[in-house]
Order: sequence, then structure tokens, then C-alpha cells
Amino acid sequence: MGPKNPQAMKSPVMGPDAGNSEATANTTIKRRRQRLPVIRTVASIQQVFTLIAIVNGLVLLYLVIAAIQLLSVPGAQSAEIYVSLILTLLLVILAIISYQIIARRIILPIARLVREASDIESGDRTSLLTIRSNDEISKLAQTFNMVLNKMRHALMAEEASNQQLLEANRQIESSINYAGLLQRSILPDRQLQETFGDDYFILWLPRDTVGGDYYIFHSEGGHCLAGVADCAGHGVSGAMMTMLARAGIDRSIMEVGITSPAAILGCTDTAMRNLLHGARMSKSIATSMDIGLVRLDFQARTLRFSGAKISLYWSDGQTMHMLRGDHRAICDQRVGTYTDHDIPLLPDCTYYLTTDGLLDQSGGDNGFSLGTHQFKEWLIQLARQPLDLQRQALADSLEKFRGRHPQRDDITILSFRFA
Repeated sequence: MGPKNPQAMKSPVMGPDAGNSEATANTTIKRRRQRLPVIRTVASIQQVFTLIAIVNGLVLLYLVIAAIQLLSVPGAQSAEIYVSLILTLLLVILAIISYQIIARRIILPIARLVREASDIESGDRTSLLTIRSNDEISKLAQTFNMVLNKMRHALMAEEASNQQLLEANRQIESSINYAGLLQRSILPDRQLQETFGDDYFILWLPRDTVGGDYYIFHSEGGHCLAGVADCAGHGVSGAMMTMLARAGIDRSIMEVGITSPAAILGCTDTAMRNLLHGARMSKSIATSMDIGLVRLDFQARTLRFSGAKISLYWSDGQTMHMLRGDHRAICDQRVGTYTDHDIPLLPDCTYYLTTDGLLDQSGGDNGFSLGTHQFKEWLIQLARQPLDLQRQALADSLEKFRGRHPQRDDITILSFRFA
């Protein structure tokens, strides 16, 4: 048997969302039509007034012609016709006078004000509306000029303030750039190069022009001391802290030498507490410092490490090792104790010290911190490569991981290898 309703067989089968999709499309089209700008051509006041005057003139002209025709008809010489003609002529005269008054006192002044306002809008900062009488339009123009003068004075004052701010910003930027040069000058790049040659790298990435991270190097006979430090704060405040911390570490090395990194940390902690005792009275001022130090004995091929919230990493490309630093930072709220850890200095391993700016950097799809686990994976992959290639690879990996997220803190990585 065939279908009872052939037309129904030809109709397409629509899903449950088809009606909604059509309604949505219609709504979208309507919204787009509503968003289109409607441009209307509106006649000016002068054009409208001229049109009305012409119409009135034609009507009056018709009345005059009609009255004259009535007078020309035989037997139509009546007083009413003469009165109508005279009144019509008076209306014509009054219409002409009214047109002249309105045109000269209203229409033309408004047109002139529109032209002058257009010139002012185009960028002329000296022009004002012309005032030629004491009528209402002139008073309106006078009020407009007063408002315009106030706006111009305010704009000039704002521009002067902007220029002062730009000059102040230029001076501050110049000072900060100079401070960056000074901070860079105290970093021991030359000493590291003389000791390690090509078997080291430094990745120093301050968040701003200057920062609170720095790295350390001292040599004494066949031994050397290297490390990284992260002072509280970043930018100018962090850079000022690095100067104080550097002075404290140098003083500690003069007192206890470089044999024990833990002794240097303890002595530095005491010196910093004495130096910053007044500042520490305010809990709103952060004065702590994370630091990790390694003392290298190239003859005995040993490494002695001590850290304050900074750990030591090393890898041969297959395995990964880590020595955690102690939990108290230098100049923390509570006094910490620091411990030396001795390990062999292996020629097939690469050693790393990093500040927490790298580990805490946000990135990835979810914006989470990099963390220790991801950092270890990077190091295992790179440990066998030359140190200069490792530096560039770490910088590229960090940039890729960070994506659009801003750099949160200063970042410093010190890496070396025993050849």
C-alpha cells in the first residue's frame, strides 16, 4: 500500500533544534538590521525657512493677482475690493520685512555660528564664535565661548601636566637604567668565566630593569664559592636589598671564609638582622632572602651545599637528584639553622641552582605554576647538552610555557659542570 499522504513523504525531517536554529537566525538578522546606522538627511533651518517664505510669497502673489483681476472686471469697482488689494499689498510688504528680519537676525547668524563651530571642531585652538550684537543668539555664542575658553585652559593645563609627567618618567627611567648598569656591574660574570670557561651558564631575568635576584662567586686557592640569591621584592626595592645582602655576604666571607656555606648563611643571617633591626619593626616590610651556596673543591672533587629555601639539582641525563635547602630564609621571622651537605663532584653531571621565580612562574593552558616536577623534566632532557645550548633551551622553554602570562618574579639560574 502506498502512503496516504504523499506530500508528507516529500517533507524533510527536521531535528528538534531546527525550529530554534531558524528562530535564532531570524533574530540575528533582525539584530544586524537594528545595528545598521540609520542616516537621515534633514534639511537645515535656513532651507526650511526659505521654502516657507517662497510658499507664502506665492500665496500672496496669487491674492494680489486675484484682486487685480476683480478690479478689471466691469461693474466690480467696490470699496471692499480696494481694501482687499491694499491689505494684500501690506501683507506682502510685511512678509518681505519679516523675511529680512528673521534671515538677518536668526538664520544667517546661526549659519555663521555653525561654520565657525565647524572650524573650531577641525582643530583650530585660537578661534572663537563671533559676537556682533546683544541678542539671544549672541548671548548663546558668548556662553559657548566662555565654556570653550575654560576647556582650552583645562586642556593646556593637562598637557602641561602630561609633559611634566613625561619628563619625570624620563628621569626616573634614566635613573633606573643607570641603576641596572650598576647592579649588573657587581655581578661576577668575569670571575665565573675565568674559573669555568664554557662549562657554566647564567640565566638572569629580572622582572623589571633591576631586580632582587643576583648571583655570587668567590675563589680562594683551589676552592670556589658560587650561588644564587633571591631578596624580598623586585624592581627598585629588590635591587636595594641585593646591595645590602651582597655587603652582608662579603662581610661573612671575610669572617668565616668559604669552607662552610652553612656558616656563611648563619653569619649573614646575623649580620642582616643587626643591619635591618629598625626596618624589621614594621611587619609590612619584607627583608628576607632565599639563597643557595655551593663550595667546590676541584682537587678533592667534592661539592658542599647549603641552602636557605633554595635547592641544588644535578643530572647526568638519565637520573635526577635534588638536595633541598633548609626551610628558613635569611632574616626570616624566626631564626633558622643551616646545614652543609657533601656530595662528590661528578664529571658527567650538570649542576643547577635556581631561585623560586622560575618554579612559581604561571603558564600553560591552565595558568598553573611551573613547579619542581616540570623543571626536573627539563633538566633531564638538557643535562647532556653543551651549557650554552642549555641556557637558550631553558629560556625558550620558559617563554613557551609562560605564553601570555606576565613574568611574576625575578628569575635566576646558575648551572655548571666539572670538566
